[in-house]
Amino acid sequence: MTLLQMRYFLTVCRLQNITHAAAELHIAQSTLSQAIQTIEKETGLNLFIRRGRSILISQDGNRLEQKVSALLREVDAFDEDVREMARQHGKVRLAIPQQMASFMIPRLLKDFCPKHPEIRLDMIEPAGIASAHLVREEKVDAALVNYDGEPLPDLHYQRITARPVKFVVWNEHPLAARASISLAEAAQIPLVLPSENFFVTRLLTRAAAARHLSFNVLYYSPHLSTLHSLLRTHTAPSILFEQAIASLKDVTAVPFDEPLSLTSCLITKKNRQIPKDLRLVLKFIREQLTNAAPPLHGMKQN
Repeated sequence: MTLLQMRYFLTVCRLQNITHAAAELHIAQSTLSQAIQTIEKETGLNLFIRRGRSILISQDGNRLEQKVSALLREVDAFDEDVREMARQHGKVRLAIPQQMASFMIPRLLKDFCPKHPEIRLDMIEPAGIASAHLVREEKVDAALVNYDGEPLPDLHYQRITARPVKFVVWNEHPLAARASISLAEAAQIPLVLPSENFFVTRLLTRAAAARHLSFNVLYYSPHLSTLHSLLRTHTAPSILFEQAIASLKDVTAVPFDEPLSLTSCLITKKNRQIPKDLRLVLKFIREQLTNAAPPLHGMKQN
């Protein structure tokens, strides 16, 4: 008995009339009658008691109706599960840490989403290390991070482009006119830095330790907006990834004598299938990072 025959059978059981059942199923009455006869022949059961144009369900027909109804409920539930899986393929979960979010999220929302309305982006803004762990735990499909060169197991890192880490001051600061600054000089100045779970801070810590230096940090903030506020209010300089200050006005980014840089990377889980929707998103991000320079919006770069 096929699934289609089962649905025909249940319709006849419910309406107890071949003519009405055929009309509801939008098939010829002869087609439905033949289907019911085929079911009875295959099962060896007399499923209906015929009285002229009317039919009644037999005792065997009642028992078969219960079994077919239970089976089709499971089939319908299975179909819904498959449809839900297909709908989820239209959702891409991304982790984009704060230092990249101000650069990338506007491009995704403004340029990517209108071109791909079938794809729903679910984006969060954790710190860099937290983003990598979310990919590892499969809580997001991919992460865009400023990678510091220390990989986590089970993750695939696709390096895209390296950008500098710079000493950032407001335009009126005495060091704003400098062409460059040494890490030793920066270590003597009270600073505000991102929290230790940011890749940029891990990079700075290792670079300072290699030179037997330590930074004078007034405050570690987990929020890039707080660091921006501390710069705007002339509270203290900072050291940040270049794109983290791309939209910030009235600041100067001074390079280091010995350049420091982070590499923008797309992180995915190893040995996992990359669906078509995710491939489209990752392709767009790669193109944006490779081809587009960050807008300066009043920021000076020495």
